[in-house]
Amino acid sequence: DYANRRRIKIWGRAKVIENDPALLKELADPAYRADPEQAIVFTLDAWDSNCPQHIPRLFSEAELRVITGGLEARIAELEAKLERND
Repeated sequence: DYANRRRIKIWGRAKVIENDPALLKELADPAYRADPEQAIVFTLDAWDSNCPQHIPRLFSEAELRVITGGLEARIAELEAKLERND
């Protein structure tokens, strides 16, 4: 979660499971139209959360438009005001 600077580290093993109809049925999402063909089962040995100090804050382009939209509007307003005073 780069926007909120949160990240979890996970240590463990993963195993791909195929040809287990009971497990695949149990894991299937009824709202999803496709039938799963395999699953990945994780066995966790340990986990830890990262210190947010070392996680960069990243935003999508859409999120940046929301953040900077008001600033850009204010800049345009001030530039227009300066032009009228010249």
